Amino acid sequence: MNKGILILTAVLLFQGIHFSVTAQQRAQVRYRGGGSDRPLNIICSFSDFATITEYIAGNRAQVSYIASGERDPHFVPPKPSYAVMLSRADMWIATGMDLEMWSATLLDKAHNPRIMDGEPGFVAAAQGVNVVEKVEFASRSEGDIHLMGNPHITTGPLNWKVIAQNITIGLIKVDPANAALYQKNRDAFIDRVDRALFGNRLVDLFGGPTLSKMLENQTLFTFLERPYEGGKLSDQLGGWLKKAMPFRGMRIVTYHKNWSYFTNTFGLEVIGYIEPKPGIPPSAKHVQTMIDMIKTQNIKVMMIATYFEKKTAQMIEAKTGIRAVYLPLHVNAVPGVDDNFKLIDYLIDQINASII
Repeated sequence: MNKGILILTAVLLFQGIHFSVTAQQRAQVRYRGGGSDRPLNIICSFSDFATITEYIAGNRAQVSYIASGERDPHFVPPKPSYAVMLSRADMWIATGMDLEMWSATLLDKAHNPRIMDGEPGFVAAAQGVNVVEKVEFASRSEGDIHLMGNPHITTGPLNWKVIAQNITIGLIKVDPANAALYQKNRDAFIDRVDRALFGNRLVDLFGGPTLSKMLENQTLFTFLERPYEGGKLSDQLGGWLKKAMPFRGMRIVTYHKNWSYFTNTFGLEVIGYIEPKPGIPPSAKHVQTMIDMIKTQNIKVMMIATYFEKKTAQMIEAKTGIRAVYLPLHVNAVPGVDDNFKLIDYLIDQINASII
């Protein structure tokens, strides 16, 4: 082979290797906020996603969120400061359904390709969640219907485990060097959810995944009727499910369809809504229909997210004797409720207090 060709081949080979290395370095800088020593800058749509992310990322990330806990998650004003936050983000975590429609304007103004849908820096928290209330067709006459299903996924503790897995996958994509840390923290978070939900004894006996599957399939409480050590397996139940037993099976009214995952988990039956249709303000005729139903069926509790107007609920309360319970939909909506676990504790305590 000609000596000149050999030299040219060597030069090209070196350039190819150099190009590969520098491209890899550029990718690392692109998704690590400038370098491996710098914590990731993560922006979440809601406070619930932020607290889960903080648990998994630990000190490897600075986590912020846009929608404050007391705000209606459907409507968030596109402030310029939010666009600035997103422009600097290494990761953007959102539901990934049709809840954060307000984020489109912010992302457009942020000009940050790293966090767009389909990029490593975007996490769709709802991916893999068993979404309820999906619809195949809807018209404007039906109100603000979510075609992809009910997006209020954080009200169900079982969903947190899926959300945690999605966040972990996203973290590993942008920061593979710390994959082991993220996986360890994810596993600890999931175990904490299981033990908070079922209690230590049942988790030790059967494992969180088995119990979660039965709860999701609505077979858990039938299974717990089986005999065990001179009693029943239900005697071993602990955690939130035991704490919520006083209202399991109770019929209630809610303002909007934002508690579906919570009511499914804790066995509440929703028989009506103050809204005649999602997002449609209640008319006098509909309110009267609700009043008659509450009286006829002797409904005792009405669950209302704190961001809704209270005038209608107070009027229904005065005319029927039903107890209106105003509850935060998200973390950091009320003082002291600053993580997901405290939120579920608070919700259960408030409902229990309303039925005494």
